[in-house]
Amino acid sequence: MFGSAMLDERGVRPGTMAAGQVHLSGARDDVAVDGVTVTLMTVVSGVEADFLRCQVSAGFTLAAGRSRAIPFEQPLPWETPFTHFAGEPLPAVSVRLRTTVTVAGELLDVGVTPVTVHPTAGQWRVLDGLRRLGWTFPRCEVRQGTVPGVRQSDPFLQWFDGTGPHAPDRLRLTFVANPVGVDVLLDPAGADDGPGERRRFAVRHDDDALDVPALLEDLLRPLPARR
Repeated sequence: MFGSAMLDERGVRPGTMAAGQVHLSGARDDVAVDGVTVTLMTVVSGVEADFLRCQVSAGFTLAAGRSRAIPFEQPLPWETPFTHFAGEPLPAVSVRLRTTVTVAGELLDVGVTPVTVHPTAGQWRVLDGLRRLGWTFPRCEVRQGTVPGVRQSDPFLQWFDGTGPHAPDRLRLTFVANPVGVDVLLDPAGADDGPGERRRFAVRHDDDALDVPALLEDLLRPLPARR
């Protein structure tokens, strides 16, 4: 048996409804399928981890040599890592959709498909604002971790290491999205600074009037450069 899951849209965003179809192709004989599941995976601290599982169908027979398309809809978690920014992929960040089929009590992997995830509006405005101020972010990862006082559903964080327009300014940028907006943390990257050095703020998804570059410029001004 062969199969794969494909989303209807070429790109999705955290917090939105992801709709798609699971396509299954039958074997030489009839197959009694107990269940079909799709699972979202990402790489956390170098290890692939599941963070969303959805059963899309159960209890049917796939006739010999026949195919079947099974539609599904599933809201994406707000903390889903985004894999692209400004049309470009983030090399170290991936989200994949795995399709599994249960037959006679055995779980079979039948296909894995990459998923393109774009940032939320708040995440976009923060990254774009920093880019306008001359910051570049050559490195991005998803790491295990939580932030005290920040609402999280998954025990991982997406962060960026940035270089400022005036060397040796460096910065670590961390996002934690939620239904209202995105919590943003700014830290001097690699510095053994106390908690007072961290800058934390929030951007609402629907706050188009907020001057994000001006806010960032004000927040970044006190950050000490590493020497």
